[in-house]
Amino acid sequence: MSNCSEEFPYTSILYPELDNNTSVIVIGVLALILLVLTLVIYAEELWFMCRVNSLTPNRNLVIFILTLFPVLSLCCVIGLLVPRSTILMEFITSTLRGISILVYLMILIGYFDNEDKLLVEMSDSPFSFRSPPCCCCCICIHGSPITRKTLRIIKVLCIQLAAIRPFTMLILVLLWVDNKYELTDTMSTSNPGTFFQFINIASLLLAMWGAIAMTTATEKRLPESRIRAKFLSVQLTMVFSDAQKALLTLLASRDVIACVDTRGPLVQAYRYHYALLVLETFLLSLLARYAYRFQDPPYQYDELGKEKSEMGSIKTSETDLRNYNTNA
Repeated sequence: MSNCSEEFPYTSILYPELDNNTSVIVIGVLALILLVLTLVIYAEELWFMCRVNSLTPNRNLVIFILTLFPVLSLCCVIGLLVPRSTILMEFITSTLRGISILVYLMILIGYFDNEDKLLVEMSDSPFSFRSPPCCCCCICIHGSPITRKTLRIIKVLCIQLAAIRPFTMLILVLLWVDNKYELTDTMSTSNPGTFFQFINIASLLLAMWGAIAMTTATEKRLPESRIRAKFLSVQLTMVFSDAQKALLTLLASRDVIACVDTRGPLVQAYRYHYALLVLETFLLSLLARYAYRFQDPPYQYDELGKEKSEMGSIKTSETDLRNYNTNA
């Protein structure tokens, strides 16, 4: 393999180059330590969810979100140790990140028990799609109570990401197997990956738009459930995974990141991205531990619904009494 190659090196070529590179060895050891710590945090969270908080209705969904962080960290470490596996690791992590937005939405709905009760409890709360990243400046969008149609739109926005991400990444993996695509290819009209990357970006923005709007509308109804922290643990995973990678590859394409031995600037950009992502995933796992590892106070929809029913019964009785007096 030639110097400054933009192909991911084989381990037989990479490891001899790193024998005397102390800084890279230290970074690799730190990445392994952070991976182990992330796995320990995950194991402790599983013990809590299965032993202490086993009756929560969102337990399986929460476990899926918590699983995202050790899997993402493990894929980053594998990408560092075996660079040729990078596109497969991208396929796994992109799929999990895409599904996590939908799972987060299901967790929000689960706090209200089901969609019908959510609509009842949110009937007097304002809801608006005037939120980032798509329509934060659209003053023509006005708030209104959430309806079944609105909830359906939000679900579609989240479902499309869970469907499009795995599909586009699978296409890219097939093109890579057929030697027609590389992650380090520059963005151009002749590069098939450019088209799919724009699709992924648009899909992500739409899904985040729906999730942010739903989070803003429901967090006041769930003040003790740490909804904002729950959403940030998922949102920041998307930001660090996609925006950071885009920034580093842009710097590499402008020769800000230099090549090292047989590894070209774009290959080095992916290595820096994975090394940083291991650290960021560890910090996000701590945020997720704070957001999910506690006994959620039960949402009082049953008592609220009972009070509303009782108020309705009182109003009905008063109306019947007035009608009776009028007839008499």
